[in-house]
Amino acid sequence: MSTKKETKKPLSNLRYIVLCVVILIFAVYSVVTLANLYSQIGEKKNELELINDEIAIQEIKNEEMDELYNSSDEEFSEYIEKIAREDLDYIKQGERVFVNVAGD
Repeated sequence: MSTKKETKKPLSNLRYIVLCVVILIFAVYSVVTLANLYSQIGEKKNELELINDEIAIQEIKNEEMDELYNSSDEEFSEYIEKIAREDLDYIKQGERVFVNVAGD
């Protein structure tokens, strides 16, 4: 009978060790998975912030277009002149433009 008790103890110890290893593996897997999820959440928050910034910029552009659409002919022609000068580098007839080639 003493042999049966001795054989049960090593089996019991082996089960305990296997259980501890399984629990340890599960804990490590859980920690790694949570860390990965937190990283993904941070990335998505950054993406959301960038998209919200783009939305704000587009809303400002939309307001400018609404103001332009509802403006008088004089305001509209001033806007067209501004765009022609700033974006297209146009000048009025007889006007001189000086360019700083030094870049200062």
